[in-house]
Amino acid sequence: MQTSEQNEMAVFRYGIISPLLHRNEDDGPLENELIRLSSKTYVKPCGRRAAFSPETLRKWLYRYRHGGLPALADALKSSTGTHPAVPKSLEGRLFELRQEHPRWTVARLLDQLIQEGLWDMRHPARSTLYRFAGTQNLVRDPHLIPHEPARPFEYQAFGQMWTADFLHGPKIRIQGQKRKTYLHAIIDDATRFIVRAGFYTREDTEILMMELMAAIRTHGKPLRFYTDNGACYKSKHLSYVCANLGVQLIHTPPGKPRGRGKIERFFRTVRDRFLDGDTPPARTLDGLNTAFTQWLSSYHTGIHSSLGTSPLQKRLSQQSACRPIPETLDIEPLFRMTRRVKVYMDNTVQLKRQKYEVRDALPGQRLDIWFLPWDLSVIWYGKEMRPAKPVNLILNAQR
Repeated sequence: MQTSEQNEMAVFRYGIISPLLHRNEDDGPLENELIRLSSKTYVKPCGRRAAFSPETLRKWLYRYRHGGLPALADALKSSTGTHPAVPKSLEGRLFELRQEHPRWTVARLLDQLIQEGLWDMRHPARSTLYRFAGTQNLVRDPHLIPHEPARPFEYQAFGQMWTADFLHGPKIRIQGQKRKTYLHAIIDDATRFIVRAGFYTREDTEILMMELMAAIRTHGKPLRFYTDNGACYKSKHLSYVCANLGVQLIHTPPGKPRGRGKIERFFRTVRDRFLDGDTPPARTLDGLNTAFTQWLSSYHTGIHSSLGTSPLQKRLSQQSACRPIPETLDIEPLFRMTRRVKVYMDNTVQLKRQKYEVRDALPGQRLDIWFLPWDLSVIWYGKEMRPAKPVNLILNAQR
């Protein structure tokens, strides 16, 4: 019996080869049609884009003509869930060792097998034994850490939890070179309202700080900020900012991406309805963000299937749990990024291809500077946090 995933894949493949099933003699050679279909990219049921060779399409056509739609589904391997490469002697001894030593790691279990002469460290491979231990629940404390299935959840008020993530976007040309873009988005869990979103040409902590700062200025401080384990989200700077603002920073458990389904579903909507082709919606980064802002307004006003209303209407009808920032509180210093730079012989330092004057610093020394990614008109340096402005060559010529 085929699973739902197999049926989806069979229907997906049928949709690609369907133009080949009702061809006439006047349509030309089959090879030309196969080449034409292989030049396109298709969105798979999992949401990823893929292209297929003419030979692959030819095999799908052959399978359909001889077995119908079920023949287009991939059959499950008969050895799924089994490990024939692991001898029975090793299997039994691993179960015995785990029963005797529930706190031992898998690496220590394998060391014990080596000492007893049951494993020569080559056959089977170490990776095979690790996979066997994972599928047979032979990890450390298997009886103390029971499996807990993920449960669907939803918060009641806007601002109780924001989720952030990056999406790989299209490539655009900047100064004649192709640059990959990334979409960073922050979504509210209760309303599916996109708090902040924008395309950038890099995936960096600075981008995260810019988006988070703008979101907090506009909506206030959320109660929780939920992210994955990416480098920018695991940075000490983000932990410092959230701790000082009183925002609970939560990371996805490694290897278990639970709780981020809402933003992943939004990214799938972006791919299907905004990035629905190989050609990007615009040729420049500003044009791409302009087009995305227009599309995002239609997303906010459209009916969301799981909400039964639009995200904007849900946002306006929900009470906000965001804590407003007092007007007297300046939170910009919390978002200052730090970097260690070298002082040049003309008493300047360089940041993002721009030079700043640090007159009281010694040439050749290493200096800690602080800056705001969205405002490079001034930086701060030294323990006294002295300000430094960009070098004014015309003014220096008049001195």
